[in-house]
Amino acid sequence: MIVWKATPNGDAQADGGFNSVDIPINHQKTYRYSVWIKRTNSKTGTAYFGCAANVNSVNDVVNNNPYFWYGNLPELDKWYLLVGYVHGSNDPSKASSGGVYDGVTGTKVASALDFKFPSTATSTRLRSYLFYDSNTSDRQYFYGPRLEEVNGNEPTISSLLDNPIGLGDFSFSGKVGIKTATPGAYDLAVNGKIRSQEIKVETAGWPDYVFKQDYQLLSLAETEEFIKKNGHLPDVPKAADAEANGISLGEMNKILLKKIEELTLQVIALNKKIQKESSSVKSRQKSKPR
Repeated sequence: MIVWKATPNGDAQADGGFNSVDIPINHQKTYRYSVWIKRTNSKTGTAYFGCAANVNSVNDVVNNNPYFWYGNLPELDKWYLLVGYVHGSNDPSKASSGGVYDGVTGTKVASALDFKFPSTATSTRLRSYLFYDSNTSDRQYFYGPRLEEVNGNEPTISSLLDNPIGLGDFSFSGKVGIKTATPGAYDLAVNGKIRSQEIKVETAGWPDYVFKQDYQLLSLAETEEFIKKNGHLPDVPKAADAEANGISLGEMNKILLKKIEELTLQVIALNKKIQKESSSVKSRQKSKPR
């Protein structure tokens, strides 16, 4: 394990740190920067963690001295993982996902700023320093600097923390693929099985409109004719489409509920018809001469 040490000389100016070499990047892609830092003795001075000057804010404002985070770490003699993101030039996201993580608990103890590459960017750097520390007994240690493209194949924050039970909240500014390097249009793509205790799908347009007076309910005869012609229920995807493209759980649940509600209305109508005919039969039977 290689650890770098920053040692103040007492002038309370630049007190140690590093700049990486220039690293080629694709400005349309998102990259994650990280480094471990530990402070000892006192909290005099300020720790800095940043990237090269060729970036903008997430609101497209030029920043010529970008730092994901700077300040004092919460505790002395303790390692913290600092994480920052630079978004691709075409990324519309305005949210920041970086932060400072407690190396013991995995908890995110501070937020960090994200940045965005301009379309002219071709390279980047990772940099981290100790500045303005007048106490010559202080030390700041650096370990494990990393820079990687966010494409679903990068290590998770949890794995960087060596935190297998995943304490704390973790977020990703890019798309995530599990057993796939091409998540495509999906924020999370899984090429395999998923097991969960509960899945909540947010949706709108829940089909209770079926029960409104002006809803045009197909008759059973009309439904039968549609099935003969198309080979599936109205509004329900064809088998070929579902097999080729998959289905949306939220949309499919709405469709199935709509069919149940329509079927319920048809059953109620049939029941009323049966009751009416039964009542008519009973009336005729009573009116017959004995």
